[in-house]
This record gives sequence, structure tokens and C-alpha cells, in this order.
Amino acid sequence: MNSNNKAITKPLKLSNDAPELPATYYRDNFHCLVNTVVEQYADLLTPQEHLWYRTYIALSKPAQCLYIRLLSRKGPFFRSDKLQYPEIVPLPDALAELNSTGMATLQPDTIPYREFCALYTKPELISRFDFLSSNKQAKKPDLVEQVINHQPDLSQHNRQILEVHHTQHLEVFFLLFFGNTHQDLSQFVLADIGIQRFENYPIDSAYRLFNRRQDIEDWLVLSAMTEQYWQHKESKEIQAIADMQFAIPGTYSWPPTEKKRQRLINHIARDIERLGNHAPERLEQARVLYRQSERAPSRERQVRILDKQGDTAQALAIAKQMLHSPLSEEEADVAEVLTHRLLNKIGDKQPPRKKPNFDNEQLQLNQQQSCVELDVAAYYQQQGWQPYYLENTLLCGLFGLAMWDIIFSAEHGAFLNPFQRSPKDMFTRDFYLSRQQKIDRRLAELNAKQWNDWLEVFRAKQGISNDWVHWGVLTEEIITQAVSAIPPKALTAIFRRILFDPRNNRSGFPDLILFKPGRYCFAEVKGPGDTLQSNQIRWLKMFQQQQITAKVVYVQWI
Repeated sequence: MNSNNKAITKPLKLSNDAPELPATYYRDNFHCLVNTVVEQYADLLTPQEHLWYRTYIALSKPAQCLYIRLLSRKGPFFRSDKLQYPEIVPLPDALAELNSTGMATLQPDTIPYREFCALYTKPELISRFDFLSSNKQAKKPDLVEQVINHQPDLSQHNRQILEVHHTQHLEVFFLLFFGNTHQDLSQFVLADIGIQRFENYPIDSAYRLFNRRQDIEDWLVLSAMTEQYWQHKESKEIQAIADMQFAIPGTYSWPPTEKKRQRLINHIARDIERLGNHAPERLEQARVLYRQSERAPSRERQVRILDKQGDTAQALAIAKQMLHSPLSEEEADVAEVLTHRLLNKIGDKQPPRKKPNFDNEQLQLNQQQSCVELDVAAYYQQQGWQPYYLENTLLCGLFGLAMWDIIFSAEHGAFLNPFQRSPKDMFTRDFYLSRQQKIDRRLAELNAKQWNDWLEVFRAKQGISNDWVHWGVLTEEIITQAVSAIPPKALTAIFRRILFDPRNNRSGFPDLILFKPGRYCFAEVKGPGDTLQSNQIRWLKMFQQQQITAKVVYVQWI
């Protein structure tokens, strides 16, 4: 391959050497977390949470560092003789300070036997308890059970035990900072915090997510239930999951908690539905639950249950609703299949569903590269095209550049902390609905060629984190070729489809983009035995409808 092959690029993550961080960088991050929450939500925090915050802030730096270190580990019990943090000096003084301020307790009066045993190895347990000496061959879990049964006095063994307190407040602070409860310190203290650059967007109480303490409490209840669900799921306790239906809270007036409730309903209902294979009454229980949810795939599951129950008419009515107003691209596809089948079932014979027929090219190539896409790119380069292997990064990147200022504009509940690559609602339909006027104006400007600031935005925002723009892939040359060759009408149509279902429609784009002067072509590459995926078919159909030049390239090796 010639030197021009450098243009045949595969999206890669930037691999810059990370700068050396200060030894206590995690303390800076934690301070950012708690200070941001207090600044935004002081009026919603309880007196106990305020006291915890003030007590922490008043600690010395070593004590603060030790407290954060312990919060980052599985606790709440630790062995002080096992704590080794070179940056925390002197460690005994930090331990004593945590004890004196009530942030932790040295030598706690009570400690559950199981938690105590978890702190020690099997040989250590045997050396501490004489009644275990005759069972040295036993496995540690068996020894733990013996300790529990004997209930020895642990007061003489707790000198090295430390119990950390007030961890319950962290859940509230994490929720208010991240907007969810599944992120915690292990995700917050990442190498890219302090390395990556983030956009400057407003973070203050005027744009915060929560405005009532009750919404916080409701969210935490739902999060606990969701965690319980996944624990039952992992343990395959299906009956326990089925029993959860009776504990589901009623409808919430606040949309974020109601969406979270409906997501949990879908999970529980799906597992109950599976029980219906052996207990038909479970199907009705599942259907009643699905009716409480407007989230996909609740309508699809109702259709399938009604069909099993013999109520074809009602099943068809819901399928038609899905077809006329789909919640997502996937639901639209499912609705088309279900409607076709149900119409046939009631005697309204439908013509066979046509398989998609796209422009295609059959190539026979010698396998030279590590992946088939690069061999196809090399072939087209020999035909006079300038190929780029960009998959989803080109059109997603152009979308991110065109919508940059709108993506990072101030909206209620959009930005909760300084480390976001996009607003909280980015991958939902709410992103468009809450910014519809701004987005429609930008799309109209694009379509009329009144907005052409691609390179200005690219240069001004270079390196700033954005979920849509992969800086290691896009170049000014690629952007210039793309926006010069692809008609504005085509780009506008593509962006509108992304906005309809941004989570799913950010993938499925063709592998290659090919350029010649004044021409372009998208090419989806399929090696021997490979077939088109659903999201790829949906994009190719849309390209076909919008007369966007694209084809499927099928490769056979010779």
C-alpha cells in the first residue's frame, strides 16, 4: 500500500501519556464532589448531612485522606495494622483524629462475627481461637461458621479494628452529584479526571436536577429496590422477583422517578412473564404490570401476552399504536413484524414482507490486512477513491460539532458536575424535546447552508470531552471533505434520525466513507459469512429513502 493509506483510519482512542497526578489527587476530587453538592443542594440536605460535611471539612488533610481511602474500600470494618498509605503521615495521628471526631471508631464495642472473620486469614483465625485448632484442615467458611456458633468474646481481639461511620450520607451525595446511585468513588476517582478537559457549563441551583427532598428519598427507595432485583436475578431467585410486584410504589408525579419506576416494572414483569410458560396466570400478572409502564418494551410484551391469551384484537390494537407512534427504532421494527403477523392471523391476508434490497457490490480480494474493511478500503483507493474507515465516528462527530453549543447549553437537570461529556438527558428523546426550538433552528440553518462553522467549532473545542466527537479520529481534512460532498439535506435528515433515538441511532453507520471530487459514497463492508445487523439495515433504509449514496460491499477471499 502507498503512503496515502494513512487516510484509511480506524477509530482509535487517544493514547497520550497521562501526566503524573499529586499523591492526594483523590482528595481534590472528593472535595469537588462534596462542595458541589453543598453549593447546589444546601436547602435539601438534612441537619445530619450538613454536620457530616462540616466535620469532614474541619479534619486535617491526613485525616481527610484516610477517611476518603476507607470510604473507597469495602467496609465498614478495617484492620488498622493493614492500612498502608505512604502519602498519609503520620497514619496513627490520622486514625486518632477520625476516632475523636466520630468519623470512625477504634476498637468498636460490637462487630458481627462474620465481618470480623473476613478481616483475618484462615491461619490467623486458628491462632486467635483455640477451639479452631482441632480443625486446621477445614475450609475457612467452615471455620467462620464455628466462630459464629461459639460466639467468643471479641473484645480482646478488636484492638486493631477500625469502624468507619456515616457512609450512608455518601449515597445521597453521590446521587446529587452524579444524578444516579450506580456511580461511586471507584468511578469518580478516574485517571481522566484532571487529564481530560471538560466544557465550561453552568452548575448551580438554578439548573439542578432535584428540587424536593421527597424526590431524593423516592429515588433512593427505587435504587434500593433495583439493587434488590439484580441480587435476586443473580441468585436466580425468580419467585422472590415475582413477590417484588407487591412492593412497587405507586405512580410518581416527578418524571425522572416515574421513569425509574417504570424501568423496574419492566424488569420485574419480564421475569414474571417467563414464569407464565408454566403458570398461565402469571401472564396476566405480567400484563397488568406492563400496563403501568410506558417504556419500551412494555407495549411489545403486552401484545405478545395478549396474543398468547387469544385476544388477537386487543393485541393488534396495541401493535398499531406502536407502529403509528414508536418510542424507538427497535420498537418500530417490532411493531411492523407484529402488525403484519396479527393481521394475517385475523384473516386480513398481507403480502409477504419484502426483504430489504440495497445497492451492493461483490468483491473478490486477496486477504492482506488485519480486517476486511481495510482490504476493501485499499481496493477503492486503487479505484481512485479516498477512503476512510470511520464507522460511527464521522456522522456522530459531525452531529457533535453542529450541535455543540446546544449540547452544552444550560437546561434544567442537564449538568450536575464538572466532569460530564454530555448532558444527563443526552441519550433520551428528552434531549430534543427540551431544546426543540434551538435544534430546529440549527437544522434549518444547516439545510439552508446558513451554518457552516464546522472547522471553527473543531478548532475552538479541540480536545474538550464530548460523547459525540472522537478527537483521535476526526481531522480538518476529513470534515472538509465530508461537508463539501454530503448534501446539507442529507446531513439534516441524518441528524433528525439521530435525535429521534440518540442512544440507538448513534451506531449502525456504514464502515467506510469514500470520496472523489464532488462525490461521496458510504460503504458497509461484509466479509464471508457476515450479515447486516438490524441497526445497519435501518440506516441503509433511511439512506435509500433520502437518496443518500450508500451500498453494501460483500467480500469473498481468493
